[in-house]
Amino acid sequence: MNALPYPLEFVHKYNLFKWLGFAIEEDDLASIARIYGVPLSELEAIEQRFQETVSRLAQRLAEERPLRPAPAPLTLLALGDSLTSDRQSWVKILRRYWAADPSRQIIDSAVSGDTATSVLNRLHRTVLRHRFERAVVLLGTNDCRRMDEPDGLTNLSLEEYQRDLRYLTLRLMRHGAALVLVTLPPVDTERLKRFFTETNSTYDAERLEATNEFLRALAAERGAQLADLAAAASAAGEDILEEDGLHLNATGQYLLAKLVAELTD
Repeated sequence: MNALPYPLEFVHKYNLFKWLGFAIEEDDLASIARIYGVPLSELEAIEQRFQETVSRLAQRLAEERPLRPAPAPLTLLALGDSLTSDRQSWVKILRRYWAADPSRQIIDSAVSGDTATSVLNRLHRTVLRHRFERAVVLLGTNDCRRMDEPDGLTNLSLEEYQRDLRYLTLRLMRHGAALVLVTLPPVDTERLKRFFTETNSTYDAERLEATNEFLRALAAERGAQLADLAAAASAAGEDILEEDGLHLNATGQYLLAKLVAELTD
């Protein structure tokens, strides 16, 4: 690539090579550096910082919740967008936390930019080809994004999102997975506009809350576990968002990792 759309640290953090459609492993830094057109040493330095954060948060989780042996082997599938496809995400924290117990595994099937519809479009190719006992689903933020104008369209209407989530959860359950549904964190639109200076996107708090109410109801309807990130973030009273007002910072990712750990121990 001749020029990256965002700073290298941002592009690497959210694995935008996946969004571009490159089927390579996350730890293949040499290939990723070639895709981005940057020196490998620069990418390695960024990756080292990410790994240090993940190690620190996993250690904190281990101190607060000493890991117990799993009663049975567990493979967990993480399904979502850039909130999950993040090199400092709850997936990476939980994977490091679980490292001492080889019977616990995580499959990261998240792709930055995904909506519920785009996940359905790749469901058989990248999700259902795996075997897993539990699926953690954090989807909906991109679905809620709309054009910032009076008659601006939303990526997916609430009704379309509800239709897609009902179908997706049904397919995952038929595949043999127990479900963990995660509510959506808030979005700070002022920070979003400052960070993404050329964006014409915005988010409505009302739509985010309506989505979360649906997720809570769907979890009850499906007999699924609920990781209520929105409620936990509100109760914590801390800033859980990155500078861009959209993605989870280390505090937010740790909070989610702890919620998922509590549900899967």
